[in-house]
Amino acid sequence: MGLLHIVVSFLVACAFVATITPVVRKYALRWRLGAKPNGRKVSTSSIPHVGGIGMFLGTVLSVMVVGLVFGEAANGAVSFLAKLAIPVSLIVALGLTDDTKNLKAGQKLTIQILSSVVLALVGFHLLTGIGLFDQSWLFVILLTTFYLVGISSSVNLVDGLDGLAAGLSLISAATFAVLGVMFASTPVIAVSVAVSGACLGFLVYNFPPAKIYMGDTGSMFLGIMLGVIACSFTMLQPAINTFFGVFFILAIPIVDSWLAIVRRLILRTPVFRADSLHVHHVLSLFGFSPRQVLGILYCMQALMALLGILTVKGLIVPLILGLVIVTIMFLSFIKIMVASKERTGSVAAKFTHNSIPSLEK
Repeated sequence: MGLLHIVVSFLVACAFVATITPVVRKYALRWRLGAKPNGRKVSTSSIPHVGGIGMFLGTVLSVMVVGLVFGEAANGAVSFLAKLAIPVSLIVALGLTDDTKNLKAGQKLTIQILSSVVLALVGFHLLTGIGLFDQSWLFVILLTTFYLVGISSSVNLVDGLDGLAAGLSLISAATFAVLGVMFASTPVIAVSVAVSGACLGFLVYNFPPAKIYMGDTGSMFLGIMLGVIACSFTMLQPAINTFFGVFFILAIPIVDSWLAIVRRLILRTPVFRADSLHVHHVLSLFGFSPRQVLGILYCMQALMALLGILTVKGLIVPLILGLVIVTIMFLSFIKIMVASKERTGSVAAKFTHNSIPSLEK
């Protein structure tokens, strides 16, 4: 897949999403698909939260255009997308339903598990690089299912600040596109570039102050797509370095979800209850504005993504450095989060908040 194909794929996704999002916003406002009631949303304005529809359609259109227009030059891109069609569409339908009706956590989790199992059964596997584990079909299916549910929930969880989930996903998808070029994997390049373009096109309207939110429709779609792409790399090169490398590329959402679970267990609060103790809330305690928080987290994600690329290449120093950074970040934030909760009972949210992640409902 050449540079022309990559540019076309990116521009198609970006332009389509940038064009369709205002239309989605217009009809969402007309049909009153605004802020849904929950225990965590701070904004009292009615901002549509179904922007993920455009991101989904833009990604699909981009891959289809590249596959159909360039034919053999984009070999495998359309068939790769076809394998994703049913389970990913199910995830998008789940997100859209939750954005309009507020599903219970158990209902959402059931569909997430079902979609992830289907993806694992059609051939998307997370491999560890450890023969004993990778040779066990049951272990691989269970690990892949757990991972895909986890990453779709992680992106959903981090979608708590205007521009955060879209920006972090853009960095991760772009990094996966670079890895795809290194591995000469046309399907992975096509999908990664399409997701990148969709994220950038959406950020035009989602960067603070946001005019529209992606909602669960967008966040779970991005999560499952990034998870599938990560699995693809572990299949292309089954190795410990690859396993940790793709983890680093998705580090910020994953660590934030770990923090959410662990702090709620420590504080003895329900794991599915919404709170205002996420990483971006903690950063606000130090006086950073929403845009400054985005800048900090974008830079952290970019650093981890760079370490991820170097780790996948087999370098040991980036692997060790990445693990050290993740450990320090986790321990530092969990200490601040627990102390803040015990001292004030809650962290005052300073942002215009968008969707409510699945683990928080």
